[in-house]
Amino acid sequence: MSPAEDEPEPEAPAEPETPAEPVAEPETPPAEPEPERHVCTIEISCWTVAEDLSKLENEAVIPYIPADGWILPRTEMEFTPGETVADILDRATWENDVQIEHRPEAGYGGMYVLGLGFLYAMDAGSESGWMYHVNGQFPNYGCSRYEVQDGDAIVWVYTCDLGRDVGDNSVW
Repeated sequence: MSPAEDEPEPEAPAEPETPAEPVAEPETPPAEPEPERHVCTIEISCWTVAEDLSKLENEAVIPYIPADGWILPRTEMEFTPGETVADILDRATWENDVQIEHRPEAGYGGMYVLGLGFLYAMDAGSESGWMYHVNGQFPNYGCSRYEVQDGDAIVWVYTCDLGRDVGDNSVW
């Protein structure tokens, strides 16, 4: 071995370090705004007959009357602007498996509710039937004409006395 072979090779001078260029993050498209959510509540009550089954002239419906009077407890529903109380009622009964029967009726603004939960108009006498109120007010027109607004509380109640027993004094 020659002495040159024993000597380690000199190291090459280090290249000056240059700062690494930052890696560009891929641009993410702006998030789509979430669609505006419109919500109301609906409930269906027959407390007027649940608290006193003797009011029923049609005793065949007694097995369908819930002891607590709630055919549908307060239920939150999303809706699209322009939908009516009738639309919400139809969808709520469908989604919650509640029996409903209604017919077209010009005098009631397009839809007259005959029965909910197998309890029908006239089952508790000639002044009985279904009524609705929104935010505590009984509208003086049919449910197919009442457009729902955010936060509305829709309540369907069974009256045995043309509304007097459920707080409607709009026509008295």
